[in-house]
Amino acid sequence: MEKQVKGRFVTDFYGSTPAMGATELLKQWIEDKQNAWLLSWADKIKKKGETAAMALEKILSVFHRDEKNQPVLGNWMLRRCLINTGYAIFNAMKDKTQPKRNIIPMAINLVTPIHMNIYNGKVVTKPHGVKTYTVTVKGRSFFCAYEYIKAGTTFDATIYVDESLISQEHFEQLLSKAGLVGVGAYRERFGKFEWIK
Repeated sequence: MEKQVKGRFVTDFYGSTPAMGATELLKQWIEDKQNAWLLSWADKIKKKGETAAMALEKILSVFHRDEKNQPVLGNWMLRRCLINTGYAIFNAMKDKTQPKRNIIPMAINLVTPIHMNIYNGKVVTKPHGVKTYTVTVKGRSFFCAYEYIKAGTTFDATIYVDESLISQEHFEQLLSKAGLVGVGAYRERFGKFEWIK
């Protein structure tokens, strides 16, 4: 079975790949006047012997990019969202009609395209900015920074499903809940979406 879908983010969508090694991308962020504050902020958190760019590389999560350097939603991210949704909502031990846990990854064959453009009337060519957070885990605090794209943007995808492993009814149920799981970094709060087609 093949299903074409259109999703709209109901929360901001955050980048999830480490900036480490993406020096040129990082340089573009720092040189962009709109985000000049990021450099001064990084100056404050850097450790002795570090440059602001080195400090940022450790804490900044950026978007995956296509060959045009535009932020994209990767097909592996949406596929993982669908699989995790299946894990969360199906329980074959309680209801024998539902797919078993080990079947779900095989049932969601493919999501295309590999790099899904993000739209806001037209293709989003660069993130809307960077948001920073202080995170405290087990008594220690540290900074995290994420590139973000605002809520309301959309994406298109085609999902291929093996009907011999998951019924149409269960697949529709899985789709209806996928937006609650979300995609990208910080999924507990961001990357939530709804289907509009």
